[in-house]
Amino acid sequence: MWRERVITLQSRAEAGLRRLASPPDTPTERNTYFLYAEVLFAAALSASAAFNSAYILRLGGSNTLVGLLSSIPALLAIFAYLPSARILERQANQMPWVVGSLFLARLGYLIVPLLPLVMGAHVAEATVVALVSMQIPSVFFSTAWSPLLSDVIPASSRANVLAWRSILSSMMIAPLIFLAGRWLDHAPFPGNYQWLYVAGVLGGAISTYLVSRIRPEPVNRPTPVDKTQREKGTWFGALRATAARERGFTRIVVNTLLFNLGAWMVGPLFMIFYVRELGATDGWVGSLGTLAHVGVIAGYWVWRRIVRRVGDSRTLLLAAIPVCAHPFLVALVPDLTVILIVELAINAIAPGVNLSHGMIFLELLPPGRKYSATAIYSMIMNVGAFVGPLVGVAIADRVGITNTLLIGGVLRVLGALTFYLFPLKPSQPAPERTAA
Repeated sequence: MWRERVITLQSRAEAGLRRLASPPDTPTERNTYFLYAEVLFAAALSASAAFNSAYILRLGGSNTLVGLLSSIPALLAIFAYLPSARILERQANQMPWVVGSLFLARLGYLIVPLLPLVMGAHVAEATVVALVSMQIPSVFFSTAWSPLLSDVIPASSRANVLAWRSILSSMMIAPLIFLAGRWLDHAPFPGNYQWLYVAGVLGGAISTYLVSRIRPEPVNRPTPVDKTQREKGTWFGALRATAARERGFTRIVVNTLLFNLGAWMVGPLFMIFYVRELGATDGWVGSLGTLAHVGVIAGYWVWRRIVRRVGDSRTLLLAAIPVCAHPFLVALVPDLTVILIVELAINAIAPGVNLSHGMIFLELLPPGRKYSATAIYSMIMNVGAFVGPLVGVAIADRVGITNTLLIGGVLRVLGALTFYLFPLKPSQPAPERTAA
């Protein structure tokens, strides 16, 4: 009997490996296959990038420099999103831009491990410059990515595909980031970080190749863009024109901006607090990242079922307030062991916001104007992402990190209330979505 079970399990494993090695035949299933496969290899680069702030601090970088690592990319993005959207909307085929921009953005990580070999006392500053320089190609990629997903994933299976992409990504990142933290603790500095970034670049290169295999066949062909109505002039003019036409899209922009302001403000303070004030090691940082992604895996597994039962809008309302507890818990219980548990719990709640918000966002993208709408949304978010970290670091220098975390938590709660006061769409159960 045991031999029969072993043979059965072996045959199932072999069949599963064959399915993984050979993409499906239908275009939709084939695209979904590559969307799943690429995140597995992108996880290597994500695990490396998780240590960016810690690396800057280990190099002797200041708190302000860590804040600039978060804010300057947002500043560059503010001025690059709308031009990138206009370029993309003129293309008959956007895939070369998607793949090319992703390749250039990830190629920048090859520069980071070389800097300690050629720079002197300013390695920290040069590393921030290298990381920031990747923002321009990243803008082109992020502007095109959401419209691409809305085209290649049928609406009936978006919740499952988006959830499984996050689950697969976290399943890879969790062990990688744990092992990376142990490697950084025991290997000599800065060579430990240099090899970490090299490994991340290799994974990112394979991921980029798999993205290039996606073949968009829009589920619902968008209405051709009316050239006479294309936004011209300043980005503020484009914003006003979009706000006048798309009420639902305008509401998600405003609500999301207010919801994220508090999070952006305290974002860079967490790692500064852990490393400088609580004495966290690289191994602890790796454990933190691992538990965070374990929480993400559990969260998406549960929340995708909740979305299917109660709908996108109600799911967003269920998760928006609880996720705001993060800065309060860290500030009030500054213990590294407790923070690990807090990170696990918060990251199990966050997918409820991310999944439902992402679903609603894709639905509210205006047909025929997906690229410009994505660009305007991203521009506004990056205004907040630029100002927030600078304000947070400045406040922390005056009143301390703990008090600043509490202030950011209050702002986050106030922003979450906008989803209750100004719903993004009528709250009703979603139709049953097919598995992907």
